[in-house]
Amino acid sequence: MAADEISSSAWLAWSQVLASFLIQLCTLGLSNSFGVFQSYFEHNILDSFSPSNIAWIGTTQGFLSSIFGIVSGPLYDKGYIRSLMYLGGALNVAGLLCTSFAGQYHWIILSYGIATGLGSGALYVPSQAAVQTYFSPEKASLPTGISMTGSSVGGIIYPILFRQLENSIGFSWTCRTFALINGVFLLTSCLLIKPRQSQQLERNISSRSVNSDVFYDWKLIILGVCALILNIGVDVPFYFVPTFVQMKLGLFAEVGDSLLAGINASSLLGRIFFNWISGYSTALITWQFSIFGACVLLFCWWIVRTLAGIIVFVILYGFLVGGLISLIPSTVRELNPHSEIIGARIGLVEGFQGVGFLIGPPIAGAIMVTSAGYFGVSMFCGALYFFLFTLVGILTYRRSKSSEEYDNENLELSNTREAPSA
Repeated sequence: MAADEISSSAWLAWSQVLASFLIQLCTLGLSNSFGVFQSYFEHNILDSFSPSNIAWIGTTQGFLSSIFGIVSGPLYDKGYIRSLMYLGGALNVAGLLCTSFAGQYHWIILSYGIATGLGSGALYVPSQAAVQTYFSPEKASLPTGISMTGSSVGGIIYPILFRQLENSIGFSWTCRTFALINGVFLLTSCLLIKPRQSQQLERNISSRSVNSDVFYDWKLIILGVCALILNIGVDVPFYFVPTFVQMKLGLFAEVGDSLLAGINASSLLGRIFFNWISGYSTALITWQFSIFGACVLLFCWWIVRTLAGIIVFVILYGFLVGGLISLIPSTVRELNPHSEIIGARIGLVEGFQGVGFLIGPPIAGAIMVTSAGYFGVSMFCGALYFFLFTLVGILTYRRSKSSEEYDNENLELSNTREAPSA
């Protein structure tokens, strides 16, 4: 292959990483920033609603972003990525624009929660799957981690911009500015994204093989359940650190917003680091130990009483969360490296994640207003992650045992074939 052809192929592969980065920024990055919206709504236009009720706005968006992957994943496998990109981009931007005009709870949840959530859902899974198809299973972890740093960058940019813009031009124009930013980034990603030529042939895959076969893979189902449990607790600090800083530490709202940006900044490093480490072991084992680290931190959250303590918590938790989220696509592929329906497989796991996104922060918000307070929230999240650590350990053991059995079968078959010539 000529040097210019190699260079063109490399650019095409890494341009998908760039497109995925921009999509992650505008979808999960926006979702990770809901803590500033939560804080604003609690003290302004939705001050008559409980923290749990307000949290449903953000969790609806996160739920739809993930659950729609059950639809967008198989559609990606069939080659409809262009349609998904334009539909998702339009809904994402329209949802933010409509939020700028909304002043009541039901309109905010319809615009920010449902419209933006559906738009993000049409984009999120295809952006992950596109990166997976351009890199081999052994080399996909690091490009995946780099592309998913977009959600961390978005989680840094949006909280800082929100507070600065809201103080100067108001909430409505802040939402319109976000819509403009997302519109530019998503249009750029639409121009960059390009499915592999071989993927066009996958239109011929039967609808049964795309939509049904993934439900018969017990390892994938267990991984989906693990993702559900993970996402019940993973976003709780993202939602409630700003209010924790105000209520428990007596600091200004701006401090909480900066800490939220700090979580996302440290998660950026975590996404790259844990995906790099998984290249030397396995994504599943790396995922398991990052879960254990997050479990310990969540058990200790309620003890924090100083600004220095919450800063340490934010840095460590964000770093671990970067690995927890970004390792999921690589783990899905690791379970079956040769599957041709990567979009459907990632979409199924994302569907489980969506349920966790939907119910986690509202449950934490309901616990927070009881006498248990942040102690109860901390124990709830820590116990969830301890159970998750155990469940992933079982999955890791079963996968290792299955791999050994597969290797033994291949060895026996090879010995049988060689026996006549001996």
